[in-house]
Amino acid sequence: MAGPSPLDAAGFTQPSTVSWSQGAWQVVGEDSQALMVLLNNGEEVMCEPGGMLHSAPGLKPEADMGGIGMGFQRCCCAGESCIRVHYMNQTGQPQSVSITPSFPAKVVPIDMSKYSGLIIKKQSFTASIGREVEIGIQCVPSWGVGCCAEQGCCMSTLNGTGTAFLNAGGAVFMKNLAAGEQVHCDSSSVVAVEKTVTWDIIRTGDCLFMMCGGMGCFNTLLTGPGLVILQSMSIERTIKGFMAHAQSG
Repeated sequence: MAGPSPLDAAGFTQPSTVSWSQGAWQVVGEDSQALMVLLNNGEEVMCEPGGMLHSAPGLKPEADMGGIGMGFQRCCCAGESCIRVHYMNQTGQPQSVSITPSFPAKVVPIDMSKYSGLIIKKQSFTASIGREVEIGIQCVPSWGVGCCAEQGCCMSTLNGTGTAFLNAGGAVFMKNLAAGEQVHCDSSSVVAVEKTVTWDIIRTGDCLFMMCGGMGCFNTLLTGPGLVILQSMSIERTIKGFMAHAQSG
């Protein structure tokens, strides 16, 4: 008898490979994606430095720090760039710009108006449309998360009501956790969680598993309620795989 798929049974969903918002923006590509945005007069897109793939001649590029203090906090404490890049349309005609992640990845659109704010993995921000999305930082909830969950002392945050775009490697999994619902995951696989989600660590297993199981000593423990976004092939896992292949000859 046919039943739910393993993905459905686990409660996860996957964003469509190619997304289109009926004119404003479009995610194109399959495994290595790009974001294309059509800007009307006075509209702008914000992205990370070096993220522009193409820009129409009528777009004006600008760079700022979002305040010197906040820029240095992002750079020194959260592992992000201190600079934010903007492309603004100052012409009377729609103009296009395309943005790419810093490594081969999928682009994940997020409607920020649906959530109470997100905590995102460092360098997972790709772009946002307009100035309705604010990038900030916050301290990790515990030293255990900072030291054992690969997050460092501070994590980046997203707040606002606009549309933000994150990057994620491999397959992307999304789940809205119910209150008290938990999910154990590889620490590098976490792309973003809603601010209502509790972030903690848990031992991967017994002593033999911790030494020989290939998952390290701790996994990340996420407790709902709220949105969780995971990736199957983080940049850390990709680099580790390439290094292991190179060392094996």
